[in-house]
Amino acid sequence: MRPSCFYSSCRLLRHQGPTKFTFTLRSHLQKTLRPGHHTDFQIHLLRSENIGNVRKFSSTCRVLAQLGRIDVKKIPITDRESNFALNEDILHETHHPDSTSNRKPVIWKPFIFFVGVSILGLGLAVDQTNRDTAQKIEHIREHQGTFPGWFSKTFTGYASYLDPSDSQLQQLRKLEKLNFIKEYGLNNIFPNHLLTWYINLGEGKQICCILALINLQIFALWQMPRVVKSMTQRFTHFPLSGKSYTMITSTFSHSSALHFGFNMLALYSIGSTAHDFLTHRLRAARDVDPVRIPESTPTYHFLAFYIFAGLAASFGSHAYSLLIRAPRLLKWRQGLSKGTSPPSPILPSLGASGAIYGCLTMTALAFPEAHVSLIFLPWIPLKIGNAVFGAMLFDFIGIEIVESLSRSGN
Repeated sequence: MRPSCFYSSCRLLRHQGPTKFTFTLRSHLQKTLRPGHHTDFQIHLLRSENIGNVRKFSSTCRVLAQLGRIDVKKIPITDRESNFALNEDILHETHHPDSTSNRKPVIWKPFIFFVGVSILGLGLAVDQTNRDTAQKIEHIREHQGTFPGWFSKTFTGYASYLDPSDSQLQQLRKLEKLNFIKEYGLNNIFPNHLLTWYINLGEGKQICCILALINLQIFALWQMPRVVKSMTQRFTHFPLSGKSYTMITSTFSHSSALHFGFNMLALYSIGSTAHDFLTHRLRAARDVDPVRIPESTPTYHFLAFYIFAGLAASFGSHAYSLLIRAPRLLKWRQGLSKGTSPPSPILPSLGASGAIYGCLTMTALAFPEAHVSLIFLPWIPLKIGNAVFGAMLFDFIGIEIVESLSRSGN
């Protein structure tokens, strides 16, 4: 553009304003330039008019002018009550394999599972006890001559003559175990002194040894790196996974040797005492009420109680995580929490501690005057009731301390 044209353009801009000047300048360029020939200034002018900006005449470069207007996308903020299940990035503060599960974490499904399995377990315990007792009574009736001295007592009726005592039925169970070992050749697999030690144990310690053997097999699977992910999914209870059956499987699961060793030692001592209480209760009830139906073993009732205690502990942890800890995480991630550091994450749980606590509580109620000692302080005896209360208080304080340390550490 020549200088004279530039000066005239400045005068037009001053008198006509930017909008009218742009129209006049465009008309002038179309008249002066030949068809098919456009300068960079003309191309920039035409492009700036086609852009939906407020400014029609701008000094913006050509690259930025081609971008146009950038609209801000509005993202709605959903509250916790209406979109609880969709906040997976908020809730799943863990590396658990089920952290990306689409199952909605709820309370009622695990509760129904807990109640249903507990009732089913107690029903099966009653049925199996009655079946085992009936078989043993029938066996005694068929082989009366092989049990001398069992029926030397004067009986008042035919029915009482045919019903042996609970201790006699338990002796018959011991004889059946010996026959089982001989029939399946277990005496050729295990050393004789080990089998003798097992047979001479009380029935309570025997069932605790079987439970420890089941836990040992699951513990061995944890030591295989190839199946660790599968074990984490199936043998740990993660409240946000939506699974209910893991409340049972996690009760028999231990991943560390220290955890496994302490729990099995407690099970052998405390669990067997709870089983013995059921045995003594049966014998005492039979002495008070001779007409009562005999029971060959309390083992099935003990197993039902053991599973019930483990389920109760798992469901309690599940409810605490969803009703208390999950809302804390949501409030903190949504900026509604007063604290400046995040609460502790929700992690999967495993172990037989809940079931052992149930056995310890039963023992404390059955033998309130008994004394126990801690494994680290064996020389200090404690009343069993005080030991249970102290253990529960220690766990409660431990939870609060862990959460406080997590907050202060962050």
